[in-house]
Amino acid sequence: MSVSSIASTTAPRPPDAAPRSQGVRPAPRTAKPSLAGIVTSVHARTGRTLLARVLAEHFVLSGRRPLIFDTDPVEHRLQSCFPYDTIVVDLHETRDQMTLFDTLAAPSPESRVADVSHQAFRKFFRVMSESGFEAEARPNNIVPVIFYIADRNPDSYEEGRRLRDRFAQSRFVLVENAFVGAAKEVTRANPAYQALSAHEPRLAMPALAPEFAELVENPGLSLSELVRQPLALDETRPAPPDELSFRARATIRAWLIAMFREIHRVTHRAETEIGEAAGSA
Repeated sequence: MSVSSIASTTAPRPPDAAPRSQGVRPAPRTAKPSLAGIVTSVHARTGRTLLARVLAEHFVLSGRRPLIFDTDPVEHRLQSCFPYDTIVVDLHETRDQMTLFDTLAAPSPESRVADVSHQAFRKFFRVMSESGFEAEARPNNIVPVIFYIADRNPDSYEEGRRLRDRFAQSRFVLVENAFVGAAKEVTRANPAYQALSAHEPRLAMPALAPEFAELVENPGLSLSELVRQPLALDETRPAPPDELSFRARATIRAWLIAMFREIHRVTHRAETEIGEAAGSA
């Protein structure tokens, strides 16, 4: 499938939404590199979709409207957060595979985010390898960045090490989610854990109390808007109906700002290093 056909596969926009231009705009080679953020984990309940959502919101706050892909055709939780900007793909369908990888590698100034579910993990990276995605992306000024969330189990680090070594042309970012907890003792003794213990870059996801994490899970809550909006001067201001309390808003904002700083640090480093390499070529 060509990239120009993607507009027909997206969800319809509301009447007041600005339409996306048809097709993907070519990006000049001198332009700032565009990131293709691939967020993944080999197990469920690692905070993968939350990280993909925050990454997309980071691009929104940066003034870059991202192309978003959700690889879970059953629950499609990321699509529920961005209903008019997300394409849901089923990687068992060849047509969807083409749509996904054509778009991820296409020349365009737009950033892109793919939430790769644990069910789609092996299929996604097999197709990524067989399609020659890395070789196609780099000449188009696209920087593939794999955000891999490790958990407490040995096989999580084994898969992470294989992924890093297999896709050497992509940026591999080891994500440590405090919510998941510390690695098990048997995991820390695993050679793969030790091989990744000094890996850079890495990204830290700070813990968020369960009561606030539940609020963040609400797909109707715009995280970028929450950061944009000013806080009340104090807790005495009554909260309007259906609005977050002062305490909840302050806590979630602080967590988001920490996340955005971590993402900016990692993505800025990747863009800078690739840009410098392209300039010296």
